Amino acid sequence: MEPYPEDSDRKQGLAKSAEMAISFVPVAGSALQVAFNELAGRRLADRRTRWLNDLAAKVHELEEQVGDFARLTGEDAFMDALTTAAQIADRTSRAEKLEVLRNAVVNSVMPDAPDVDTQQLFFDMIDRFTPTHVRMLKLLSDPPGWFDRHGIPRPNTSMGPKTGIIEAGMPELAGRRDLIDRYAGALTTAGLINQSLTGMMTENGLWAPATTPLGVEFLAFIADPESKVD
Repeated sequence: MEPYPEDSDRKQGLAKSAEMAISFVPVAGSALQVAFNELAGRRLADRRTRWLNDLAAKVHELEEQVGDFARLTGEDAFMDALTTAAQIADRTSRAEKLEVLRNAVVNSVMPDAPDVDTQQLFFDMIDRFTPTHVRMLKLLSDPPGWFDRHGIPRPNTSMGPKTGIIEAGMPELAGRRDLIDRYAGALTTAGLINQSLTGMMTENGLWAPATTPLGVEFLAFIADPESKVD
């Protein structure tokens, strides 16, 4: 599978900054520059290769639904998604984010794929969001299912703000209302949730989904495509 997309401007800028800093080291500067270029370049190439291999394995598993590599590489939508995702993958080592990128590339050519402009909007969100953003969105899309899937006891509450559900379902955020507000604010600004998390709610309101139709569509775009295959 050829194409290996060009390195991102952000990565090039990072490498350039590091090279400039190294160049100020007396005498050994040039040797350090060579070592940096070789080691960083090799590490980045290895990271991209691992991600592309994971993507290739997923495409192979779903070949009946999405077609073989020869057909996919001839589709502009797939190549656009691949190029964009590879650039984002270069900038992260987070396994959760790499998995989301892999899923999004495959979903870009599934029968229910969103239009190309929406796909680019979603890739921009993937780039900006952390795994915590994504986990919170998944929790808010189906609070009861989140607790059941993760084996977390549901809090015994009949009224209160939805932040209590988030703290119970994401223990790493317990007592961090400042962080919850930041993550939730980003999801709201992106148009993925449409509920205030701080207002008082009844029990039904606490356990109801808080995602918008766009939020549901985004989650479908980053979901494991095998979960959509009968």
